[in-house]
Amino acid sequence: MRIYFGYPDSFFKDKNFRLKDLFLREIGVKYETVPVEVRRKLLSLLDNLEQKSYLYLNGIVYDAIDILEFAFFSLSIEDLQEIVLPGYLYGKSTFLIRNLFDNLLERRVSVYYDFNFFSQKTLVVNIGYKKTSLSIGGKLITILPVGEYHFVDILGNYLFNRFILEVGISNRDLRKKGERGKLLDKFRSFAGQVLFKNRKEIFLENFRYKRSIEKEEVRLAISPYTGLCNYGDFIEKPVDISSSVVLSLYSYEELFRERAPIEKIILIGRLTFPFEDVLGKIFPIPIEKLDGKEMIGLSAVNPIFKVSLRKIDFPLDGRFPNLKIPSLDSSDEINVSLLRKYYNKQDLKGIFLIEKLTEKQLSDKEKEQFIFELLSILKRSSYRTKESILYLNYAISALSKLDIPENLFQKVLEEMIEKAFNWFLPIETKMNILYFCYKFSDKLKDERFKIFLPLLLTYIRDKKLTEGERNFIRTAVETTFSKIKISLRGQDEISRIS
Repeated sequence: MRIYFGYPDSFFKDKNFRLKDLFLREIGVKYETVPVEVRRKLLSLLDNLEQKSYLYLNGIVYDAIDILEFAFFSLSIEDLQEIVLPGYLYGKSTFLIRNLFDNLLERRVSVYYDFNFFSQKTLVVNIGYKKTSLSIGGKLITILPVGEYHFVDILGNYLFNRFILEVGISNRDLRKKGERGKLLDKFRSFAGQVLFKNRKEIFLENFRYKRSIEKEEVRLAISPYTGLCNYGDFIEKPVDISSSVVLSLYSYEELFRERAPIEKIILIGRLTFPFEDVLGKIFPIPIEKLDGKEMIGLSAVNPIFKVSLRKIDFPLDGRFPNLKIPSLDSSDEINVSLLRKYYNKQDLKGIFLIEKLTEKQLSDKEKEQFIFELLSILKRSSYRTKESILYLNYAISALSKLDIPENLFQKVLEEMIEKAFNWFLPIETKMNILYFCYKFSDKLKDERFKIFLPLLLTYIRDKKLTEGERNFIRTAVETTFSKIKISLRGQDEISRIS
């Protein structure tokens, strides 16, 4: 007899159950009466099995492992022989679970992991509430600090920020009225329904607010967690799923002196599409999705149990490391040809040259050549080196200071949109893109900018910024979004007159 622990569902005897439901039933408490913070702790139980005094409910303090024990009082586990765990429980959590069942059954049980049921040429991804494991053949496990909760949270916060920008109400006013927390919870609820129930529309009667939500908007709204990195990119620190996957591949090569021989990808969990999108771009191979019940009937084919473990934390600062920018040689002429030469060599003198060309009085022809070169830098920068990213940053900054001809503006916009949703780029670059949006707000007709602006407010929530930087971003976002609304409203009126 085998049991599989997973999120949100676990499986035993061909039936599914949820640990929180078994626990609450055992102590006689209804889920609807449980405070929100306690609910979240129950949902993230598997992520926190090591924690003591984990939960306080009805005057009683429970360790996390005690909650798991209470949950199994109602199950007939006398014949249990095997336990299957997600990769993100590798380590001390496994020890606690094994100990618990050894004590409950008064005998040893066999413990397997999800990767034990697939070949060593398989990447197994198991998505939990707040953690996700990436197992490369069972030899290397990377545990990411992201799960279902984070996608619901970021989408809900984005929808809330977009709502207050579109309605024109401030966070301060909502706090004074005691409505901010309730509205934020409401939009998180909307986010859950969008992600899990395919909801297409949100509606707030009190504010006469109604709008539809397309799949592409959802994908862009969760992009700070999914990312755009690919194999070969320079990654100093992982900041999202894509950079974590790529860094795991690099780590595998360093540890085992070979490329990871991945021929198949297995996704286990409920919310799989964000991972499917990321992995599909990195690996052009089949992806199979499982919900967990399959783990009850599969045979173990991979005998590996001792693995290398990597735990990843996403940085909160998001700043780019300082690089010394050399001055130009005295014989250097300030022109576009020299910039192209320095960029091709990835010589940082070109950064200094971008600044000089931006300040210089250029003829129309020279300006167009300069903008073409900056556009080329935006297109060619592949994030493979620090120098390339720095060039990209300065090119964006320069474009926001130039008067861009109409024949080039749309091309610049397309590149700017692409970079706006690449959250691997440092926060300084995001602020440069925001300034570009502010300066050209009357020309921003693309709906994606109306996604980027409120999403930027969501993105900076947990980032280490100065108060001045935070105020600049919020003020610039509010002003720019307002100008875009006015501009689009004017376009609608012109269309109706025509």
